[in-house]
Amino acid sequence: MDTKRTEQASAFQTIGERLERWRADDFVGRAFELGVFEQYVTQLTSRQERIINVYGTGGMGKTQLLERFRRSAADHGACYLGIDMRDYLNNPAAVCGHLLLELGASSDLEEPALPEQCLESIRQKAEETRIVLGIDHYEEAGSLDRWFRETFIPKLHSNILLVIAGRFPLAGSWQLSSAWQKLIVPLPLSELSYEETQAWLLQNGIGNEKLREAVWMRTFGHPLSLSLLGPIARESRSPVGFLPLNAGDPLEDLLRQWLREAPDDELRRLILTAAVPRTFNQELLSLLEERDIPYSLFDRLIRLSFVRRCTGGWQMHDLVRETTRRTFRERMPQTFGQYGKKLVETYYSRIVQAIAVKQDVSWEIAEMIPHTDNPVLRAHFRHAPGSGNYLETIDAHNLNDAENYIDRRKREARSWKIACSDPESDTVFRFTMTAEQTLYRLTGLDLPRMLQLGCELRLLRSPEGRVAGLTAAVPIHERTLDFLAQSPISGAYFASLPPGERARYRTPPEQADATFLYTIDVENLEKEELRSDIIRLLFESMMAGQVLLTSPPPLEYFELAYRSLGFETVPGAEHCGYDGKTPTPTYRVDTRKEKLPAFLDRLIRSAGKANPSPPGPAGGEAFDFTPREREVADLLVRGDTNAQIAAALYISEVAVKKHVNAMLQKTGLKNRTQLAAKIWDSRNG
Repeated sequence: MDTKRTEQASAFQTIGERLERWRADDFVGRAFELGVFEQYVTQLTSRQERIINVYGTGGMGKTQLLERFRRSAADHGACYLGIDMRDYLNNPAAVCGHLLLELGASSDLEEPALPEQCLESIRQKAEETRIVLGIDHYEEAGSLDRWFRETFIPKLHSNILLVIAGRFPLAGSWQLSSAWQKLIVPLPLSELSYEETQAWLLQNGIGNEKLREAVWMRTFGHPLSLSLLGPIARESRSPVGFLPLNAGDPLEDLLRQWLREAPDDELRRLILTAAVPRTFNQELLSLLEERDIPYSLFDRLIRLSFVRRCTGGWQMHDLVRETTRRTFRERMPQTFGQYGKKLVETYYSRIVQAIAVKQDVSWEIAEMIPHTDNPVLRAHFRHAPGSGNYLETIDAHNLNDAENYIDRRKREARSWKIACSDPESDTVFRFTMTAEQTLYRLTGLDLPRMLQLGCELRLLRSPEGRVAGLTAAVPIHERTLDFLAQSPISGAYFASLPPGERARYRTPPEQADATFLYTIDVENLEKEELRSDIIRLLFESMMAGQVLLTSPPPLEYFELAYRSLGFETVPGAEHCGYDGKTPTPTYRVDTRKEKLPAFLDRLIRSAGKANPSPPGPAGGEAFDFTPREREVADLLVRGDTNAQIAAALYISEVAVKKHVNAMLQKTGLKNRTQLAAKIWDSRNG
């Protein structure tokens, strides 16, 4: 018998003590929230605020946090009193009776006298020690809200700290008075960070790193979702980290909990519609449903705890939206498809019209990406809410900031592990970069000279002003051509040009119609919002109506991203400028004048046409090919090159070659021509 386990088991006097220990062990993160609470508990007399308002949508861990506050209060010698508003049905006497029991005070009085007795007992206790009064599920307060605000709280002793937790921030009369505002500290709860989620999963016995990533990408760090999916991941035997979910998906149960806020079918139907776009407003939902959405109904929608205001309208909590979309797609596939098609057509029309008058369309494109057939872009945008980062032009006054950023990147270089997933296809993309590779995008940067040549240099700053990235774009004209021709990154392209075509670029600066995008570097590609920033910056350059050239590092992450965006490789323009040995292609896209709408059409619409289903049996069925090998076979028979296959399937050319070699081994053939003929014969024999 395990003596240590026996000793641990016998250390618990009651089952409740055991549960309490396990709950404590399960608690991960919330260091900021705990720090705020402890500051107020320990420094209450020096603070003017007396109410910490904890709020967040369902399953965010508010109740668990209050339990942690209870333990923290005890650790600091404070008395904690707890109320759950679901238990009292608008009855002030019942609330007071419960608090008297919590204080250990006897109560022989009739109901009308209980509030005064309760307040007196609390006053006496508060004169002895600090008191924390935790009120949970405050959204259920009903008429008790007014009683608390107007009768109960104003009579409490000043040595009391209230923690009011609910799905919504205190609003209405709480915010109409500046006096109440001075008493309240808002403390919104968000999801656990990636690191906190990984720590929780490790603590709960999930050692497979890819499984932990799969859980993270399913839950976004949402605490209740983690607790529901954790046991499934723990029981998984998948070595590749696949997390299968079926009709019994626990997130469906979680969705039902969220929808308790929407008791009637009319509002629930509108929630389904609002889950289709990434950002919605009243006009867009009316367009999708082909009816005028009543103002009162839309107002009820945007007041739900899982809906938030954002640039351009409102958005649903990501996890609620994805779960709702999945439910909508499964239950009403035809309606879901119609809404999605209508949404893409609407944004496409807006983009084409805006381009004609040279308006910025990056926001519209970002909104449309989740509805395209491009899994790579969908994955990059999935975990990236609107970024608050902003761009700042580099000139003489902040050139030092840019150079300090480069120095810091080199000092702090470390390896990166990047993971993202596409919820529509359940495709997971994983990338790794060594510390050396993470610095490739800084190769060949000569900021003072580039600034002197008139290059477009910009810093990416966080809302706090921290430099989080750097971009360098070089307009191609007579002043910059020699610099680009000599650069280890751009020189190969210009060396590949015939003399006459190269001379075409030697134009005055004002006539330049091409740009070499030298770099878009960020401090950490593991951060979703920075990856999203990169895509947005690329769209800004691509939509400028010019020839755009670039040569990112020869890594699968960049290869997939640029191919998925519609860039094509330039024949003969390879170089080894990043590490001296790895061939690196140069990419090109032309969006000048009439070519821009055509390019946009390919980007949005062509992905769904990339894999036509050939007649007869699926390619490779007779040869025991894997599903991915069959996809490669379909395009191989069509005559596509490795580059075309890679672009169509959003994989690297190296991956295509591996699949072709595996198929050659399975069929015993010598080359791809024989392989294509064999597959064709098997289909049409």
